[in-house]
Amino acid sequence: MRTDRRGLFCRKIMFPVLAGAVSLTALTSGCGKNDNTEEISSAETETQSQVIDNTIEWKGKTYTYNRNLTNILFIGVDTTDPIGETYSPGDAGQADCIILLSLDEETEQGTIIQINRNTITTLDVYDDTGSRAGSVEGQLCLQYAYSIGGESSSWAVKKTVGSILYGVTIDGYFTMQMDVIGDLNDAMGGVDIFMTEDYTYIDSSFIEGTTVHLEGDQAERYVRYRDTSVFNSVEDRMKRQVEYITSMISTMRAQGGTKLYDIISPYLGTEVVTDMSAEELNALSSYEYLTDEVQYLPGEEVMGEVYEEYHLDEDALQDLLISIFYTEVE
Repeated sequence: MRTDRRGLFCRKIMFPVLAGAVSLTALTSGCGKNDNTEEISSAETETQSQVIDNTIEWKGKTYTYNRNLTNILFIGVDTTDPIGETYSPGDAGQADCIILLSLDEETEQGTIIQINRNTITTLDVYDDTGSRAGSVEGQLCLQYAYSIGGESSSWAVKKTVGSILYGVTIDGYFTMQMDVIGDLNDAMGGVDIFMTEDYTYIDSSFIEGTTVHLEGDQAERYVRYRDTSVFNSVEDRMKRQVEYITSMISTMRAQGGTKLYDIISPYLGTEVVTDMSAEELNALSSYEYLTDEVQYLPGEEVMGEVYEEYHLDEDALQDLLISIFYTEVE
């Protein structure tokens, strides 16, 4: 499945322990060009040479990056407008669903990593031409809006998520307008969801302990609904998003795993944008996803001055990234 897109990006930003006095901020500055080219400063070149073999030191142990992994970023955009068009910065919509699928080609298993939309991080800001104009601190969901939509905004989110994950390589992205979920759901013949909790406040049929065959608008409500008056309601929605996406892929797998591209292709360039090939898309359904081991980036949800903010626990995050993407060198 994997095409080798790793290049230099995965070596430019690694764990701070490797960089010595070079901070993460210093390493990530200058990486925001929307033409997908990356400039390497002298400091970055020095850091690159320290990790050229993809080996790192962390808490007294040596680890090496698992080269069998392919990492795909799923981005769900909260907008009713076609996402394949160009917009002024601020008008493209927000990334309400951000999930990384880490696929191990050797074990044929997939790890699901849910990333909180409210994660506070450094966001790149782009101008009307899609060129980087500066940076601000804000919620991760806004990164999509701060570019000009479509491929440009998707690449911007991909880059920012890569920075949050200390340079873990993201090999591809799949961006979808959330409004199209119902259509895609029905094109697959519907998706079965086991209700782990009582969701009758979303739909009267979403009764705890039952399996519901989602059709049409039901699928969209299941994935998108949250009560914004309830603090941290995004957490409950993230769980439902993971449950739906994994069930959707399981549905595809049961149908032979070769229909995903055929189902998506009518929406490409309008409601869906991706840098993945038909072969890569179809291969997503060939993996066994570890649905009982979904990973969430560690941190704390707090109330900011106006909006909720999710602040990462950086030390715990690095431990998590080691466990997912690296293997210990004996």
